[in-house]
Amino acid sequence: MKLALAALLAVGLATSAPALAGDLVAVTPHPITLTVQDRDGNDRDFAAVSGRLTLVHFWASWCGSCRTEFPAIDAFQRELADKGVKVAAVSLDRMGWPVIDRTVEALGIREVALFHDADRQAARDLGVVGLPTTLVVDEQGREVARVVGAGAWDDPAFRDRVMAAAAR
Repeated sequence: MKLALAALLAVGLATSAPALAGDLVAVTPHPITLTVQDRDGNDRDFAAVSGRLTLVHFWASWCGSCRTEFPAIDAFQRELADKGVKVAAVSLDRMGWPVIDRTVEALGIREVALFHDADRQAARDLGVVGLPTTLVVDEQGREVARVVGAGAWDDPAFRDRVMAAAAR
């Protein structure tokens, strides 16, 4: 009996793979509240940055994975803007806009909307525990999936899964 139970547990564990860094992980849809600052220091809430599908992308200039991933996020925005996709890139850099501007210039980022979470309150409120983290938010303002770590934004299959997650 113990052997049969152990075998069932082993099979169950083998078939339920844990999420890996960069995986798109569905979450129970729930509304998000977000307040970040624009370049002029004005507070912007989620309604100001949302679209049919919104990616709320938390990053920082000092994060190597963020720097590697960011050009693909920018291309995702450029290529899918006509489908109602918006990317709100939220920097957690403590040094503010000078560092943000230098980084996006060096990386050639041109398409995403840039915001700053100076006190990191938005990141804390949304449960961001590592960088990069990207929330996938549907047009009702509900987080429906999350990517913790660098996602494969330039992979068509990954993009299709992101779009499908927001459409459910």
